[in-house]
Amino acid sequence: METNETTSPAVATPLWVKLTRIVLGLAILLLLIVYPCYVQVSEGTAVVVTRFGKPLRELTSPGAYFKLPWPLEDARVVDLRQHVFNTPYTATLTRDRRNVVLSTFVVWNVAKPLVYLQSAGSIEVVSAKIDGMVTAAKNTRMGGYDLSSLVSTNPDQVQTELIEQQLLADVQAGALSKFGIEIQQVGINRIAYEASNVTAVLAQMKAEREAAAKQLRALGEKNANAIRDDAVVRSEEILRDGKLEAGKIRADAEQKVSEIYAQAHMRDPEFYRYWRSLEALKRSLGSDSTIILRTNEGFFDLLTDPPPVPDSPPPSSMSTSQEERTVQLPLNSANSQGQGQP
Repeated sequence: METNETTSPAVATPLWVKLTRIVLGLAILLLLIVYPCYVQVSEGTAVVVTRFGKPLRELTSPGAYFKLPWPLEDARVVDLRQHVFNTPYTATLTRDRRNVVLSTFVVWNVAKPLVYLQSAGSIEVVSAKIDGMVTAAKNTRMGGYDLSSLVSTNPDQVQTELIEQQLLADVQAGALSKFGIEIQQVGINRIAYEASNVTAVLAQMKAEREAAAKQLRALGEKNANAIRDDAVVRSEEILRDGKLEAGKIRADAEQKVSEIYAQAHMRDPEFYRYWRSLEALKRSLGSDSTIILRTNEGFFDLLTDPPPVPDSPPPSSMSTSQEERTVQLPLNSANSQGQGQP
């Protein structure tokens, strides 16, 4: 039995497909060879190129760079941005032997990438180095200041800014030369106290408050005394002027009263004596007085023997001239005036 086997002829691959495959393979091979030689430096970073572990160059400007492929050369990226490190609480003694617990913060960035990689190489290692430097600086500097330089009710005694500047100066140079980092700021986060120092701190604050209160009271007393003295002087001046003015008014009034009495006496001496006697009787008796006298003695003769009515009527005008005031009265008139006037 014969079998007929039929075979299909082979289909030829087009030339453009072959060329595409060749170009794509060469591109992948070129990419695998070139990519390890490509170094990209981003903004805020730096690259240190090492050859067999030995530092070769620093790349700090952003852009693309070329290096030999690994393992001949390697690129290590360093972060140049700012970092903030908060130190743990550390106890230190002040000049007045007060134990305080301080927590500080440190702002730093990498300034020398090569030195940074050789000395530390990581943020954790640098943080430990910074903690030791700042702690030593705090122990040294706080020994020259009292507790009132950190906490006080008087703003003039607080010197935290000066202490922070001195701490920065103590650690800045060493950190740059030893670890390749630039410390930009050292500040005090928080101040805590041990239980034994809380009473001393409160007593110090109370004493400062009392001193300020005494100063204010002394100033107020001084101002009050000045105001009081000024008021006394002004009151004396007012009383003196008032007495002087009252004396003038009283003198004028007495002069006018004397003129009126003189005019009344010159017009009718008998009636003047009678009227003055009535006035004296009124002042002597009063409202609640009881006096028993004979009716023909003392003041009561006015009731039984009134003065006679004058023959000529009194002048119509009350004013008298200067010549009338200086007229000499008869002797009997003067005597009668002296007897009738109390």
